[in-house]
Amino acid sequence: MRVRTYDEIDPLAAFRLGVVSFGSAWDEAKVRRVRAHDRTYLEEFALYAEERGRVLAQVVPRRLAVRTTNGVEEVGGLAAVCSHPGVWGRGFARRLIEATHDRFRELGLSVSALTTSRNIRGYGVYAKLGYVDLAPFQQAIRQVTRRMAPKGYRLRAVRRSDMSTIHRLYRTQTRRMLGWTERPERALEWGVIRTRDYLEKYRIVLRDGQAVGYLRTRPHDGITMEEVVAPNPQDFRAAVALMEAKAEAGIATVNWITARSDVTRFRSLGYTVDGPFPDTTMAVSLVKEIRTTDLPRRFGGTTGKFVQYPTDDF
Repeated sequence: MRVRTYDEIDPLAAFRLGVVSFGSAWDEAKVRRVRAHDRTYLEEFALYAEERGRVLAQVVPRRLAVRTTNGVEEVGGLAAVCSHPGVWGRGFARRLIEATHDRFRELGLSVSALTTSRNIRGYGVYAKLGYVDLAPFQQAIRQVTRRMAPKGYRLRAVRRSDMSTIHRLYRTQTRRMLGWTERPERALEWGVIRTRDYLEKYRIVLRDGQAVGYLRTRPHDGITMEEVVAPNPQDFRAAVALMEAKAEAGIATVNWITARSDVTRFRSLGYTVDGPFPDTTMAVSLVKEIRTTDLPRRFGGTTGKFVQYPTDDF
């Protein structure tokens, strides 16, 4: 098996592997756009396992800023990990991940992380490589009756001009948390470059015309709300009430709750918070000085301070 970079293989082979593995893939033009703007991707963009001229596995390595008990630091991130279904169980993905770990070490990174699901076969591969879950991901549900919007509040679709406001609100809400609190200021802009309709799921919460919060909604996926960010508790309650008024079938659902403070807020509004559900973020130490078993504590997973919102999924 040889390890190749994106520039060393036929882009069509990478596209084909993505379609077979995920059902969709990025074409060469999209990869070019992302590489030109998003600085979290490495120079080589992606690594591939090649054998006898066939591209059989992929890892897209990234550099991600996080906050741990030691302060702000960079970790390696594994994205878009896959192998061709025809070679499952033959170790191509595992060996490619190990090669990516070596690349992270060359860059001086001490930890590798990834987001995944415990419902897929890859979870077992990651566990065998030493990865551990950092914190539980939870969901919430509440039966609601249609209600009037809180006085003085309303929602509107997000515009590109709102990106800096969203970043400010996010930074304010996460300033005492750990984990994925260091989102790049241009993250939403990069999201639009990847997917043109990226902002369609976002809503701004307005109080008397002023932006006081934001959230994401995916009703077609059964998600009433996720990433409800409103630093002021009153604004948070209003944001939830606005979304409850839109809830289909009288049931409001909340996705990806990680921080204990968010759990407390939703429970105080009558939500049943349950979990962990299958989505998870895992990590492994790449150096002897850090024990993998200590990573949940370092990232705030054992103290309820860990946060990762869907915008920061990788």
